[in-house]
Amino acid sequence: MDFIGFGAVLWDYLVYVDYSLLNEIGIEKGGYRAVDYPTIKSVLDRIETETDEKVMTDPGGSCANVMSNLAKLGSKVMFIGKHGDDPKGYKFMDLLKSDGAKTHSVLDKEKKTGQVLSLITPDRDRAFLAYLGAAEVLPAEAIDEDLIRKADITHLEGYLVANSEPALWKIFGAADKISFDLAAAAIIQQHKPVLQKLMKKHTPYVLFANEFEGKEFTGKEEHREIIEGLLEYAETAVLTLGDKGAIAATRKGDYHFEKAIKTNPVDTTGAGDSFCAGFLHIYHREGDIALAAKYSVQIASATIRYVGARSFRTSQLKQLFG
Repeated sequence: MDFIGFGAVLWDYLVYVDYSLLNEIGIEKGGYRAVDYPTIKSVLDRIETETDEKVMTDPGGSCANVMSNLAKLGSKVMFIGKHGDDPKGYKFMDLLKSDGAKTHSVLDKEKKTGQVLSLITPDRDRAFLAYLGAAEVLPAEAIDEDLIRKADITHLEGYLVANSEPALWKIFGAADKISFDLAAAAIIQQHKPVLQKLMKKHTPYVLFANEFEGKEFTGKEEHREIIEGLLEYAETAVLTLGDKGAIAATRKGDYHFEKAIKTNPVDTTGAGDSFCAGFLHIYHREGDIALAAKYSVQIASATIRYVGARSFRTSQLKQLFG
């Protein structure tokens, strides 16, 4: 198996909103906040009754998005996630299977399958309200270390550190190579000491961060300094810069900047996840950061042309790469 991924099982609810709504509910553009089920339901109800905007539903979850795209690209993958014993949870896993991924469910008999409300702003950025539900905690006892050892690379989303630290330590200890996406800056702000301690003991093979996450994790401002700071904790560091492009570097001294492709974005949700998938797919096969960065920028550009975190289609591969 090429990759195994551990992450949240979450349904995305996507809707276009004005900046005024973000101000009224007290969340910044690009922000992330965990809420209870009544809160996310009340915001959804308000949008549906007070606006003409249609709320779209799509499977999400950062790691699941990465596994979906990796499978579409041709990698052999498995996704492990915790969901409710409900139709939404099983449908989520069935959709991943239809993308070509293997799945393994950790069931929660009490909580519902989680959901995230993605509020897409007029500039096509977004803010997130998340009801984690069954995905809130991944118990350490649910981790099969023998299964992890069958994969070349284990991919993890940074959100796991919030409530599943014991599981994270167990996974890091069992994996041959770790690919880690730092997730939201707010998560890093709250859990940076744990993350840095974890990575000092078990150095990731690849560490992904966007500009805001990189600044929060390293305490640096300049891109080159952020990359150098990330490389204190990983063999390979990748810094995504939105419409400015991406930087990839290794401890061996390789350094590459890949400029972004000019695209009129419809929805940036999932762009970072598709970028991760593109990079990992090529880097695992070729070991070339420049080629991997070029490939991943193209995949991300293709994703944001449509609504939905998993909007990339295998039919676009020929269009992109011939």
